[in-house]
Amino acid sequence: MDLRLASHRRLRVTLARVSPCSRPFEAALGGLVLFALLASPFAGASAAPAPAPDARAKAARADAIERSSRFTSPAPRMAPVLSASALARIAVEGRPALWVVFTDKGIFDERSFGAAVRDAGARLTERARARRAKEQGGRYAPDFDDVPVPGRYVDAVAATGARVRHVSKWMNAVSVMADEGEARRLAALPFVRAILPLQYSRPVAPVSVGPTIEGAPGNDAHGSAPRPEGAAPAPQGERAATILSKPVNQSGYGLSFTQLNGIFVPAVHDSGYSGAGVILAMFDTGFNKSHSATIQLKRIAEWDFVWEDSETANQIPPDASGQWDHGTGTWSVAGGYWINNLIGPAYNATFALAKTEYVPSETHAEEDNWVAAAEWADSLGADVISSSLAYLTFDSGVDYTWADLNGHTTVVAQGAILAHRRGIVVANAMGNSGPGGRTLDSPADVDSILSCGAVDNSNNIATFSSRGNTSDGRIKPEVVAQGVSTTWAVASNNNATTLASGTSLSTPLVGGSAALVREAHPEWTVEQVRQAFMTTADRAGTPDSIYGWGRINVRAAIWSSAYGPPVFPRPFDLLVPSKNSVVNATPLTLRWRGTTDPQSEAISYTVTLRSLASGAVVFTKTTTDSSAVVTGYLGPSASYE
Repeated sequence: MDLRLASHRRLRVTLARVSPCSRPFEAALGGLVLFALLASPFAGASAAPAPAPDARAKAARADAIERSSRFTSPAPRMAPVLSASALARIAVEGRPALWVVFTDKGIFDERSFGAAVRDAGARLTERARARRAKEQGGRYAPDFDDVPVPGRYVDAVAATGARVRHVSKWMNAVSVMADEGEARRLAALPFVRAILPLQYSRPVAPVSVGPTIEGAPGNDAHGSAPRPEGAAPAPQGERAATILSKPVNQSGYGLSFTQLNGIFVPAVHDSGYSGAGVILAMFDTGFNKSHSATIQLKRIAEWDFVWEDSETANQIPPDASGQWDHGTGTWSVAGGYWINNLIGPAYNATFALAKTEYVPSETHAEEDNWVAAAEWADSLGADVISSSLAYLTFDSGVDYTWADLNGHTTVVAQGAILAHRRGIVVANAMGNSGPGGRTLDSPADVDSILSCGAVDNSNNIATFSSRGNTSDGRIKPEVVAQGVSTTWAVASNNNATTLASGTSLSTPLVGGSAALVREAHPEWTVEQVRQAFMTTADRAGTPDSIYGWGRINVRAAIWSSAYGPPVFPRPFDLLVPSKNSVVNATPLTLRWRGTTDPQSEAISYTVTLRSLASGAVVFTKTTTDSSAVVTGYLGPSASYE
């Protein structure tokens, strides 16, 4: 929390929360005061050593970061600009979806580059900047990938007759629908570097769905009956203001208890974590917001990247009646809240719903929807993405092959990498093409995400769960969770669930669990979250291409990883002096908003004041109160932390 002395330089005060029989831990990030609750690790939950990062992937990522942070001359145009693969797609489909990649962003010198990057950074939300700062050592710095595509480039593309689908600042490209004549006019534009075909998605659809299970009556947390089918959701403001209560016992979880208990989620709920304050973005086919398992969930935003509007529920026509089935199901697995029937790990998270896939088989959702959704989620300040889409081979000679699954070749892999660099944990399904080896899809090949396989409730690998490794030899998946006979919501019946199987079921369990870890450890980077899951999973000592590092243990990831115990923003707001106030003299009273421990332990606070110039401690006090008085000397025109 920032204060100012008479010199008008900042004074930052870090308050550390200490639990009994433990040493203090302090963490301040981006001006936000965080407090650490230190607890003894759970017995039998010791963390394995973190796996060493792949040197090639690490080098490629470092090179990309370096290139995006400095001015470079426009890229050379490909010869020919209109690629043979794009022409092949046009020959088959007539007017297919294509990428139009640009040589530059209309910036031709270092001065313009600096101004453009600063302007782009200023447009980000404070939440997005704070999230990125964690990935950049505590200080946010925008880069070239934040700079938008010039509007005149987009206008020139549209003037050729091509229909613009999405504009991607991350890819420095637009996706279009274009026939051969339009594509050749696009290729003649001097700032177009290449025209390439979009790759099609393969939905990671369940391999099986069981019979409908009608919900238990009178099961709402507030005592009401289930919502009638077709009932309208409550107003957004009411949902946003409601904190949903933890199930009081095992029966409150209904049939979902088994899938959660296998990864120790109920124990984490008992400790007070439910995803509160975390933004979880769901990428899927659409969402029934009136279902009994989803109607109470908080939403920050939604967008349909298929029809380009703000409604992610079914719209019939043009949607098919089952369009929202998969998305409703995965959302309910990640964060559903229907007492006695279905509870997700992150039922108090705030959700961003992205409809990225069109279900009918004659029309595939393309990879540009995924990248556009990732950029949108980044702009909202999302902390986690849960995605059950995959991309590989559809049309012979045109699309991706296993050799491309090296973690950085496919467009969705590049999008996932950029999401990671911006501080977003990505959980993505491995696919349902097992049991053969090398059956994963993209972006599951990316080294910096959580690729998710599926096990049954006895922790045996599902036959259908896709296997690694990647084409450059890295182990995949990272982790597994229950994806066999997993309880999810039936979109067509607001009062029903069913049992379904697929890695698209295990993925939202991991994504929802990642929201719990991010709530408990807001100071952690994406890689720390990822490593905490991997090193505390049940096969961490012997990872392989079937289970990866094993079934996750959310409780151990939060409390027992090498990165330390939880940090609670409960919140610990420094109330006095107020932010940016001027302090002229001592004694100086520091007063903060206290908190309660979810395990009912006693809480004490340690306040430490240091000189920014010398690092010397000028004041320290441990107290059970929510205030402290600084009585010592504070020098004039000096800054303290």
